[in-house]
Amino acid sequence: MIKAIYSFNGEMHTSDDAEEIAKIYAQKPKFIWADIFLENHELTIEETDLLSKTFQFHEMSLEDCLFPQYYPKVEEIGNYIFGAIHGIQLKPNYFQEFDESIYELNFFAGKGFLVTAHIDELFFLELLFEKTKTLRQTKNIEIEKLLYGIFNKTVSSYEFTLEKIDEKIELLEDEILASPDPKNMEQILDTKKVIFALKKIAEAQQAVYVYFIRADIGLIRKEYLVYFRDISSQIARLNQSIMLRSQTVVSLLEVYMSSVTVKLTEVMKVLTVIATVLMPVLVISGYYGMNVVFPEYAFFSEKGTWYFAVSLMICAIVLLLLYFKRKKWF
Repeated sequence: MIKAIYSFNGEMHTSDDAEEIAKIYAQKPKFIWADIFLENHELTIEETDLLSKTFQFHEMSLEDCLFPQYYPKVEEIGNYIFGAIHGIQLKPNYFQEFDESIYELNFFAGKGFLVTAHIDELFFLELLFEKTKTLRQTKNIEIEKLLYGIFNKTVSSYEFTLEKIDEKIELLEDEILASPDPKNMEQILDTKKVIFALKKIAEAQQAVYVYFIRADIGLIRKEYLVYFRDISSQIARLNQSIMLRSQTVVSLLEVYMSSVTVKLTEVMKVLTVIATVLMPVLVISGYYGMNVVFPEYAFFSEKGTWYFAVSLMICAIVLLLLYFKRKKWF
């Protein structure tokens, strides 16, 4: 599915027909942006002709569009620059299936034209397309500004993901400190997996954005280089932030293990106190459980000896509890 926006005589027009777009491009409009949504990872015959014959894009670039590699790429071929960048459009259960939230956006940029291609529906592109369509002064529309807008939204998607990760980490911290649970371990590992995947794609993206701050690129005019330097700095800061989150989740794992150890220690302490308190009871009951005539019978009689044994057990328990309390063992 294709749609395009272009300007003629200071007015904005749109089209969703590949053959019509080809005719429009032949008339050399001041500006044209064509966006292609690759349904089922395929180009129609009309779209293929538009890209290969009208725009004269190289077949290797078209192949990269059809078979995304989830690895960034930028290269100058003839009169255009081809690039592949990656962003994040979070989906439900993204902590468990984060890879499905990663999208690839391919672009062809040249003097007066921009072509974007993607296999996922990208909502920010829809908004940018509609915003461009409503502009009345087409003189304010430049390829550099469009590229900057696309790059900015793509990089900002990492920041939004980091905010979600921060919220998850804070929630896990509260749960772990309150009462560590085995499910927390699974959640920590899911968060660690997301951060690792985020780090893997974000680090590689930096090479693409650095390419556009070079002064020798004919496509980007000098007055617009500052915009792309801002994007390059932003992705560099994001990579540092991702590294900090990676360290934080490792610390969180250590906190979980420490909390579990403390909880286990408390349980063991209680069991140890109980076992120690009952030890005199076992000794005394074992002693008076022997089938012999005890000397105490002469003083307390057989029935009185039972009361004496029970009293001895109670006294031993009380004395041990007082001793433990004095030592502040509980």
